[in-house]
Amino acid sequence: MKPPHVLVAIVLASTPSVAFAYGESDANGFPNWGERVILEWANRARAEPQIEMAACGASCPEGSCYMPVAPASYDVALGRAARFHSDEMAHQSYFNHDSACTVVDNIDDIYPQSCDGSASCACVGGAGGCNPSCTSWSARVGLFGASASGEIIASGTDPDGAFYQWLFEAYDKTTCGYDQGPPTNGHRYNLLMAGPAMGAGIGAGPSVGDFGGTPTSYPIPSAAHYPRQAATVDAWANWYGEQGPSQALVDVDGSCTPMVLERGVPENGAYHVPVTGVGSGCHRYFFVFKDAAGAVVTYPTEGSLGIGPEGSCADWDATRPALGAGCDCTPSCDGAVCGDDGCGGSCGPCGDEEACVDGQCVAGAGGAGAGGGAAEGGGSSGVGASAQGGAGDGASDGGLEGSCSCREGRSERGPYWIAMGLAIGLGGMRRRLRTVSS
Repeated sequence: MKPPHVLVAIVLASTPSVAFAYGESDANGFPNWGERVILEWANRARAEPQIEMAACGASCPEGSCYMPVAPASYDVALGRAARFHSDEMAHQSYFNHDSACTVVDNIDDIYPQSCDGSASCACVGGAGGCNPSCTSWSARVGLFGASASGEIIASGTDPDGAFYQWLFEAYDKTTCGYDQGPPTNGHRYNLLMAGPAMGAGIGAGPSVGDFGGTPTSYPIPSAAHYPRQAATVDAWANWYGEQGPSQALVDVDGSCTPMVLERGVPENGAYHVPVTGVGSGCHRYFFVFKDAAGAVVTYPTEGSLGIGPEGSCADWDATRPALGAGCDCTPSCDGAVCGDDGCGGSCGPCGDEEACVDGQCVAGAGGAGAGGGAAEGGGSSGVGASAQGGAGDGASDGGLEGSCSCREGRSERGPYWIAMGLAIGLGGMRRRLRTVSS
């Protein structure tokens, strides 16, 4: 069986990029449904990496190295660069980080309106080939106005499948830090550590994730549902702030359902709820949170997302359903000192050596600090990721039928993070690209 392809690259850069309204799509459809899923999957993993590392098992021997960090914010310039790369790989029939030609300087102006990534419009001279040299992956990101700290690509086009190709890649060392390899842990490292922003690209070809850009601050950095449509889909949303939310709801077709903190802690956590009865038709939804002071925070900031068939149910629309049944949620702890309050908020935290059991903090049960998390995760992908076979199905670095032709950067000095939830520094890296094969 031909193994799936995955490639990883990393380099230091730190120039500003363009901020973008959270969750909304621009006139050209950035981000789309699958791109939102990849960002949300990355952020829920960053909130509590050990859930994913336990599911990864032997393929992630360095899994204990990963601690909770800040979510990656969305950067539309990175997203445009990533989707363009997906499209150029499809239309020019190759699989690599660097472009197969010298990309025209005005690609940001003509893609995707009048150029689909084909060589005739995307390449200098209208044909493939390097003139005088092919555009590197980081230079291509720069053409879209973003900085570049890393890139990952995978042959899978389903967002859940591509994400777990990257996250569960096979590795054979227990040491912490980015390892160029082979084998490499670079895809996993980028997803769990790189940033500060991310843009995923799912176009006509392989899935792409670009990292770098400039962080933007919004309490709900990402949210999405998966799968695109089924009788039951899983809705996920991340919250990030100095205090956790006092409410976490999802409004589907005008009816609100409370969400539950499944990963992380209220200040940096992933909230989840299954949404039922959406197996046909087009259903509009948005997330309705309240901060600790009671101020409403929604995702997307305006409009709504869609559960329904691609093409006939818009990923994002400027309209949104009314706040109907269940949207005026009243928290109730009823004697509970921890755990969920019925509206997505928390009845209180437990100590470091305590766990929340039936609304009470129990000593010696081991640290479910906020009492709202579920150790087993939840939702279709949190557990179902094991259906990807971990990394055993070929989620190792690159390779056509087992060989690897990969370009990667390697850190000469390890990254640092200042504390859980603070921006990660990738300073002091020296870019070094090389080709390896096995």
